[in-house]
Amino acid sequence: MGLLSKKTPVATVRVALVDGRHARVDTWVETADRQERAYLTLLLFLMYYARVLFFLSFRDTAEELVGWMDDAVRSLAQTPDEAPADLARGWRLTDDLSAEPRAVWSGTLYTLKPGEYRCADEKPADPEDADGQYSVLLYLQHLVDTLPALERAYLALGITGMHEYYRDIQHWNTTKALHPAPAYGIDYARSILERHA
Repeated sequence: MGLLSKKTPVATVRVALVDGRHARVDTWVETADRQERAYLTLLLFLMYYARVLFFLSFRDTAEELVGWMDDAVRSLAQTPDEAPADLARGWRLTDDLSAEPRAVWSGTLYTLKPGEYRCADEKPADPEDADGQYSVLLYLQHLVDTLPALERAYLALGITGMHEYYRDIQHWNTTKALHPAPAYGIDYARSILERHA
């Protein structure tokens, strides 16, 4: 591999779905810098969400997931100082390591050079649409449970911005939207929060 093609992982997520509507979500971010951690956390979530929507593409499950994410954003807006408890629609997060997962979905954020990122995702061998949907909702629930209020606001606005991109600029069913949609979402969140700072 040449120097130009070196990919360095900077953040990961692993969503392990266990029977009984339970799941374990594990995340890792490479940096200790708080602002950079927040940025990479948001970027990986939005890129992962974009990849799952692309996987679902023209199926009803994609539209359904977007609707559920709109509901989650509304819940976050209604309770800005506290974390809504049921964004994952009846699924629950667990720390139990003993149960063997029936399906694992994961994503890795790589940096190619300063300021340039790519996301890769891994799905089960025979991925189910519903599992893809819930992997996003469970990942969101995990972040909402662990992030401070300002970063939750960034997350909610980032999702709103992505949905605007998909509605007005480019549909999620094309690879051309995989990177621009999350970038647009982050810019959207930043512009609104800076205006109100």
